[in-house]
Parts: sequence; C-alpha cells; structure tokens
Amino acid sequence: MFKSLRRLCVAALLAAALAQSALAAEGQRAALLAQYQRILPQLIRNSFGVPVSVRSTDNGDVLSADVFGLIDQPLETVAETLGQPRAWCQFVPLTLNVKACTYTQRASNFRLTLFMGRKYYEPPEKAYQVRYRFTSDRANDGLFRVALYGGDGPLGTEDYRIEVEATTVGAGTLVHIRCSYRPSTRSRWATAVYLATLGRDKVGFTRMGAGADGRPLLVGGVRGIIERNVMRYYLALVTVLDTRTVPVDGRFEARIRRWFDLAERYPAQLHELDRTEYLQAKRREHRNQQRLQAMQTAALAPGS
Repeated sequence: MFKSLRRLCVAALLAAALAQSALAAEGQRAALLAQYQRILPQLIRNSFGVPVSVRSTDNGDVLSADVFGLIDQPLETVAETLGQPRAWCQFVPLTLNVKACTYTQRASNFRLTLFMGRKYYEPPEKAYQVRYRFTSDRANDGLFRVALYGGDGPLGTEDYRIEVEATTVGAGTLVHIRCSYRPSTRSRWATAVYLATLGRDKVGFTRMGAGADGRPLLVGGVRGIIERNVMRYYLALVTVLDTRTVPVDGRFEARIRRWFDLAERYPAQLHELDRTEYLQAKRREHRNQQRLQAMQTAALAPGS
C-alpha cells in the first residue's frame, strides 16, 4: 500500500513539474513572438535587404548583442542543426576569428571549445580557448533553445554566453541569437586602443540617426564589435542550412564560399579579407580542426 502511495506521489510530482515546465516554455515562446511583433517593421523594411534585425547593449557590466532573423527552413531542420555540438563545429568556424572548434561528450554532458584568434590565418596553438558547456531543450509548444555557457576569456573577460531561440513563424523559422560576455578593465583598454587605430572606421548595424547628408549613422565602439560578431554567427548558421544538401565531399568548400558571399553583402561592417585570402585561411584552419578533433576523440575512446 505504501509503495503504491509513494508511486502515486512521485507521479503527481512529475506531472506537476512537467506542467510547470510546459507553462514556462509557453511563456518563453510567447515572449519571443511578442518581440517578433515589435521588430516586424524592421524585418520587413531595413537596409540589409533580408529579414534581419540587430541590436546591442552595453550597461558597463555586460556587453551583449542580439540578431533576429527569419529563415526559410522549417523548425525541425533548424533544431536538428542547432541541437548537435558537432554541427556547431561545422558552422561557427566559418567566421573569421574562430580558428577551430572541438566537441566532447560524456554521457549527456557536452562540451564545446572555440579557439579564438585574429582575422587572418592562425594555428590553434596560438589562439586562446573559450570552453563552453552545451545544453539544448526542445519544448513541446514549438520553442527550441540552445545555450552555450563559457568561462574565462582573454584579458580578464568572463561569462561568455551564446544563446539561441527558434520557433515557427508561418512556413519558416524565427531565430534569435544572443552573444554576451563580461568585459574587464584590461579588455576595455585594449579595445579602446583598437578602436582608436585599426578599428576607428568600423561600424555595427544599429542605426543611431542620420548625418547631415541624410545617410544613416551606424553604431560604433564596442557595441559595433559585438554586433558584427553576432551577425557573423547568424550568417554562418544560414550558410550551413543553405548547403546541407550539397554532397559531403564538396560541402565544406561550398560553405566557405557561401559564407564569404553572404558577409560581403555588408561590406561596411563585415569586409576584412579578400576572397582568396579568406578561402585559403579557412582551408588550413579546417585541416587543423580535423586534427584536433581526431586527437580529442582518441583521448576519450575506451581504453585510451
């Protein structure tokens, strides 16, 4: 009798927890759709030529940027890509500053390591590593979420996060990507030096007003930097989705070419290297990544 009562209590608690989780997920999806309604005019009418909206904040403690975009793929396809750490290591390294990406799995515990460096070719041994804990959640109400929580970065930066939400809108998928981290005094000083020299003409995507000539004035500074980064990640995701039907033996080459073409649509923000230099760098970095991943997999193999 007591065992039966205990089973009933456990079942009741589980049902209550599931119901609470479902309500929370429903609220999160409703919040995402509410944001979508607010930014819909920006998605329909903007200077980018595609349904994308970018924004950023710097409150002195945390620096963050968000991109919202409508992707012409069903949620199932987007979730399948975003929900696999292996897939992240296929699209994140398309961006300039990611030199390699490796992943590990122990039971249901996933880890992702990004090797971050300069925009030019750089071997992973000279890059700095940011290690992320990878989690994903597919809610029953049609909301898909992925979160990467990282630790320390260069120059005392910390609390790196990459968070993604996706839900169905019409025949496509609304994707929201947020990147954030906590800067340090040292990192802000180094960024200020960069912005006063090599990065003095760099801009982001947020429109801050209009100049005397009527042209839009775009955000600069540290907000411009993180807006460019989050947009690069978004374009990398779009690239992988666009090329998923390309035969495997030609897929990587198709992806680096596609990502470069997408990035070049925003030359004021994203142009850094010429096409040949970018392609050559990514081919070398891809070989480095394959070597690192093979070493990582062998180290975790049973009996190793």
